[in-house]
Amino acid sequence: MRWLSQLLAATQKHRLQGWVGLILYACAATFPHQPVQDMLSRFTDRFGREPLYQISVTIALILGAALTLLFVRGLRGQAGRKWLAALWALSFALMVGVWRLLMANNTELVHFPQYFPEGVALLALTLSPVESMAWVTVFGWLDEGYQYVYLTHGRATLLDFNDIHMDQIGGLAGIIFAMALLRSEPLTRESWLDFWKGILRRPGVLAVFGVLAVGIALLISGKLLVYEGPGAPAHWFALSRLKTTSFWYSQPIILGPHRFHELMPAEGILLLLVTIAVCAVLDRRFRVSAKPAIDR
Repeated sequence: MRWLSQLLAATQKHRLQGWVGLILYACAATFPHQPVQDMLSRFTDRFGREPLYQISVTIALILGAALTLLFVRGLRGQAGRKWLAALWALSFALMVGVWRLLMANNTELVHFPQYFPEGVALLALTLSPVESMAWVTVFGWLDEGYQYVYLTHGRATLLDFNDIHMDQIGGLAGIIFAMALLRSEPLTRESWLDFWKGILRRPGVLAVFGVLAVGIALLISGKLLVYEGPGAPAHWFALSRLKTTSFWYSQPIILGPHRFHELMPAEGILLLLVTIAVCAVLDRRFRVSAKPAIDR
């Protein structure tokens, strides 16, 4: 554990190299998406979907157990270890909820370990849970935007807010894990006004609001559409090419162990923002510093 804590402390010290490494990792996790999908399709054509789903769950459970053991070791010496332990348990509860409500099939469990390292690295770089979550959301947007524009072009689908939220939950687990490895000290609470002023000055949070501001401007100008239907006016981008008949829309085709809900643009954007805002509570309760909690 000591070497891992020292690695995170070194990431904070050498932030330029840390950001370059993070961006390279994000590219490596994003661009091979279609070849991976093709490989999984060949597997299911030969062996069926059930073995793939079972393998996915088994790997997820093994990773979860191994990371929990490391997390428990990391809690030694933490003044707020009870809070951190509760947050770690909450992150797993959220994964189960997302699996049940938003996940098409068990192979999508990969979103959690894919964005877990990003959450760990971002906390080491920013020392701020809310800014880390903001950047996780930006990377998730870019990842799903690439798939939506280039890989599913022309299909009746929408920007996959389900997947972006899965990315957030994986990133959240990584953020909490890194808080256990670094020194996370309970804070004396400041006034809400001063607190939010500090939050709104963070670059990651500003990047999220910048994306929203540009989106609103494009929506007003007509260059961005919420839904691209037949005969839609000329535009640059549409958040959805899928027409639904109800607010709580579930896929009519069961692609995995159960039917799942697809987040429409309005509810998807709201859920992403709420997740970022919830992480602000961690900034208000903890001060994270680039030091191990104890000598491990």
